[in-house]
Amino acid sequence: MPIMARFNGALQRGLSAFPRRPWTLCAVGLLAAGLCPGAAPHAQDVPAPGPEVSVESEPEAQPDTSAEQAITRFEAEIEVRRLVASEQYAEAAELGVKWIPLTEAEFGPTSLEAANAYATVAAVQSSLGDYATAEETYLHALGIYRETAGQFSEELIEPLLGLGDNYQSSGEYSNALSAYAEARTVSRRVYGLQNEGQIEMLDRLTDTYGRLDQATEAHAQQVEALQLVARNHEPSSPETLEAVYKYSLWLRKAHRYTEEREQYFRVERIIIDSYGEDSVMLVRPLRERAISFRVQGSAAPHGIGALRDALAILEAQPNSDPLMLAEVLRDIGDWDVAFGRIGTDGAEYMRSWRLLASVPNGEELREGWYSGADAVLNAPLSPRSLTNDPDAPRGRVLVRFDIDAFGRTQNVIVISSDPPGLKDEAVARHIRESRFRPNIVDGQVASTRGHALDIVFRYVPDEPANAEN
Repeated sequence: MPIMARFNGALQRGLSAFPRRPWTLCAVGLLAAGLCPGAAPHAQDVPAPGPEVSVESEPEAQPDTSAEQAITRFEAEIEVRRLVASEQYAEAAELGVKWIPLTEAEFGPTSLEAANAYATVAAVQSSLGDYATAEETYLHALGIYRETAGQFSEELIEPLLGLGDNYQSSGEYSNALSAYAEARTVSRRVYGLQNEGQIEMLDRLTDTYGRLDQATEAHAQQVEALQLVARNHEPSSPETLEAVYKYSLWLRKAHRYTEEREQYFRVERIIIDSYGEDSVMLVRPLRERAISFRVQGSAAPHGIGALRDALAILEAQPNSDPLMLAEVLRDIGDWDVAFGRIGTDGAEYMRSWRLLASVPNGEELREGWYSGADAVLNAPLSPRSLTNDPDAPRGRVLVRFDIDAFGRTQNVIVISSDPPGLKDEAVARHIRESRFRPNIVDGQVASTRGHALDIVFRYVPDEPANAEN
C-alpha cells in the first residue's frame, strides 16, 4: 500500500479523536496569516488614523522562549503529513521521532493516537530503506493496537500490510507472508469471510510466493481472489468480468498462455449468453486472446481471426467508438509486423493513427503508440547466466538501434553493459530477432533511427560468460 494511503488512514483516526481546542486552529499557517488571537492584523483591519495622541511607549517585547512556544503535537503531525506528501521522507522521519513522544504525552503511551503515530513513522522509515528500524516501529505500533483495540481489530490491518511490505522490501519473504496472512485473518474476522477487501492481501501473497518461486501457491491466491468476486456477483456482472481479466493477465505474466485463453473463451460465452453475439463487450476478450498468442510467439490462425472478428463487430455498429476501433486496428498492424509478410504496407496503423484525431487525448495516444520502440514480438533472450532470484545482482545492457518501416531492426550497437560482456551478444541478438511497431512520422509509417533500450536482468555471480552468452 502506498505510504500516503497508510499515513492518511492513521491521520484520520488520530484527528477524529483530537479534542477541538481554540488554539489548535492557529497551529499551522493561520498565525502567519493573521487569523488567530495575537496575530498581526491585516492591513484592512488597521483602524483609520485618528487624532494624534501621546502615549507612553511600552518596553520592547522580548522573544518568548517559554515551553508554550515549542512545537506542539498537532503542529508536528501536520508538518509530518506535509513532508510525506512532498516525499521529503528524511525530514519526515526526523520530525516523526519528536512527534511520537508528544503524542504519548498528550494521549498516553498505549493510546490509539500513539499507535497511529508509530505506524506512520514506520512507513516513513521503510520508504527510506531503514527496514530494521521500521520493523521495530511497526511491531511497537501493532503491540499498542492489540492492547488497546484487541487482537482482531480493523486498526491492525494497515500496519500489518505495511510490515509485510517492509519485510518484502528487505527480502524477508517468509516474514512477509506471515504479516500478509495475519492481515487477511483480521480482515475476515472483521468484515466477513467473503469480503473483497482480502483481494489486496491475496495479491501481496501472490507476489511474495512468486519471489520465492512457489508458483503453485502463487496461483492458488489468484484463484481464491477470483472466486471471492464470483461468489459476490453474477457471472455477467462487470465486477466478475473484470476479475476474470485480472486473473487472465496474471496467467499471461506466468507464461500460462493456454489457461489464459481458456478464460477469454469463458468470458466470450458469458457475454454472448447475456448480451448477444454482436455485443461490443466481445471486443476486449477477442483482442486479449489474440495478444496472448502474439506474446507467446504463436502465429496461430485463431489469433488473427479473433482480431478480424473484433473489427467486424465494431464496424457493424452505427456509431463505433473510435478509440476501440483504433486499438483493434493497431493490434492487427502489430500481428502483421510480428508474423505477416515482409513488406506489409502498414494500412491498419495509418487508419488507427487517423482515427485518434477524433479521440480527446488522441495526440497523446499517437505519441505513445507510434513514437518509440514498442516490441510486438520479443525474441527469446538466452537464459545462460540469468536467474529469477530477486536477491541476485542486477545487470544491464544499453543497446541502440534503428527501426525500419516494416518493424525490423538495423544497426544494433551495444552502448554499455554491466557486468561488461556478460550478456552483450545475447542482448544484441535478441534485439536483431525481435520485431517492433514502426513509428509514424508526419502522418506516414517511416524508418526511424537512434532508439535505445536498457535491458535489465538478474544474473548468477561468478559464472563465466561464453562466446554465445
